[in-house]
Amino acid sequence: MMKKILFLMSFMVLPMLSQAQFLEDFEGGETIPAGWSVIDGGDASNTWDVIDLSASELTAHSGTNIAYIIYGSTPHDDYLISPQVTVTAGVSDFLIFWARSRDPLYPESISVKLSTSGNSASDFTVTLDANVAPASGPDFYKYQYDLTDYVGETIYIGFHSTTNDMFAFDLDDVQVTFIPSCLEPANPVVDAVTTTTADLSWTSDVGDFEVEYGAPGFSIGSGTSAPAIIGAVSTTLTGLTPNTPYEYYVRKDCGNSDYSVWVGPIAFNTPCEANTAFPVEEGFESGVLPVCWSNETVVGSTVWTFVSQNGNGTITPRTGNTMAEFRTSTTGAKTKLVSQPLDLSSATNPELEFYYANVNWVGDIDELRVFYKTDASQPWVQIGTDYLAEQTQWTNVTLTLPNPSATYYVAFEGTSNWARGLNVDDVTIRLAPLSVEDFSITELSYYPNPVKNTFYISHSSQITSVEVYDLLGKKVLENNNHQGTSIQLDMSGVATGSYIAKIYSGNNFQTIKIQKQ
Repeated sequence: MMKKILFLMSFMVLPMLSQAQFLEDFEGGETIPAGWSVIDGGDASNTWDVIDLSASELTAHSGTNIAYIIYGSTPHDDYLISPQVTVTAGVSDFLIFWARSRDPLYPESISVKLSTSGNSASDFTVTLDANVAPASGPDFYKYQYDLTDYVGETIYIGFHSTTNDMFAFDLDDVQVTFIPSCLEPANPVVDAVTTTTADLSWTSDVGDFEVEYGAPGFSIGSGTSAPAIIGAVSTTLTGLTPNTPYEYYVRKDCGNSDYSVWVGPIAFNTPCEANTAFPVEEGFESGVLPVCWSNETVVGSTVWTFVSQNGNGTITPRTGNTMAEFRTSTTGAKTKLVSQPLDLSSATNPELEFYYANVNWVGDIDELRVFYKTDASQPWVQIGTDYLAEQTQWTNVTLTLPNPSATYYVAFEGTSNWARGLNVDDVTIRLAPLSVEDFSITELSYYPNPVKNTFYISHSSQITSVEVYDLLGKKVLENNNHQGTSIQLDMSGVATGSYIAKIYSGNNFQTIKIQKQ
């Protein structure tokens, strides 16, 4: 739960000492640095301050301290003001800082203002940037400004917040230095990645740029050069290899052999190609995350592991030596175990089959949910039910996969609840129920339906097994290794309701619906 931090900061009167170059990283303590000042002109509660993040999950851009302003219930009108700066050509004619908006749901922004006369709020009549709005999240973004119009003058730089009831805006590594002859691009990112392409972009005045990319850790000059980027701040890399890590650097070409410094490396991975060989059968026998599978954390940082027994040794792999497990010693962690991408475009009625178990500890039970999505960029959709009841033996589930596509994903989401672990094994994904050739539904007879106790099934072909599932995909009854053309199912112990029976003849089967009274 987030707590509002309440404090008051009045206008701080400090000696007006002018300086040229400086770098302020806010590492001198948890107070506004000497020479800096704050105007709390808005909500009169929360204003600019300095905080040490060493005990937090967040990090500073450098060191451990940052300047920040946190939300108030009424609008801010607050300035964080730099020391007086004498703008000197080639010495102090360039401003750089790094900024972060912490919460995507409550995005913060500030403006950057300049005063040539004093450090009262009314003195800041020049706006260098009306909307500094970094993409919200844990990352800092770089901002830079040309001050050459103010050479020969003394100025103040004001970081002005007017937001209302957002969350937190962070500032770090504020620097006044000399402007380079060729200004480097800032904030390079990877906007979209496919199996063979990646869209790259960065922040800069429009110009000409060079990009070099290669394997992680490559040295500039040893990578692959992208085609020159003329008059744009983005490009698309092509011809990449699926399921491969890369890094890239970018620099500006200012002409006449004048280049900026290289900026990077920025890392990215191309995804796997969608699997076209079915059925997919995964028993987690490698003991590590299978190739092209992934962990997607939802709450916390715990990931699925691959083990030979559960938390108290009562569950071992259904087949082989290893099974997937999600388990923590706390409660509330949640992570999806995501399949490789699947090409189900030719599927008529694709199915997912798997086995799971989840042994309790003092009544607490780890939870399982199953999801799918039709493309990496789409939201997850749950299928099946919430699997919350304890299963002390391997339990089979078969689910139909809806909306098949050429880029399909399946995910097993585990939620920890102090228990012995959620275990999954022997996952099978097939394009359709197994072939029904030579096993005609017209030659199949069964009765009575509805049934109270014994259900009779016969066919002209040999019946090898029958499986009965409830409408949530859980197997409730099974008769295996049968020989003959007829079979009797004892359904006296099955609860009243509707069921689906799969009647097998070798690898072929037919499906019928049974109503239990």
